[in-house]
Amino acid sequence: MNQKKQLEQLIIEKAMKDELFREQLKSDPKETIERELGFKIPASLNLTVLEEDPQTVFLVLPDRGGSLLADELTEAELEGVAGGWGGDTEGSSCDDESCPV
Repeated sequence: MNQKKQLEQLIIEKAMKDELFREQLKSDPKETIERELGFKIPASLNLTVLEEDPQTVFLVLPDRGGSLLADELTEAELEGVAGGWGGDTEGSSCDDESCPV
């Protein structure tokens, strides 16, 4: 899995566990990601968060030229982001095996 996909997965996992993060992510994704995960989003990058519901599914076609985030994270940066949000699984329905973060 490339680093962009890993970062996306981390954000999705946190949003599934943390309702406040989820709401902030929908209203101001750049600020929320920068504040909560410590990852700087380039000013030139447009970032939109959409939430699916049972009647709506989004299909996202990637840019043929590649994203500004395509391979910008080093392994050390990704590791810092992955370990840096301090997620709390207390009260969640997942166990250690089903909650990889």
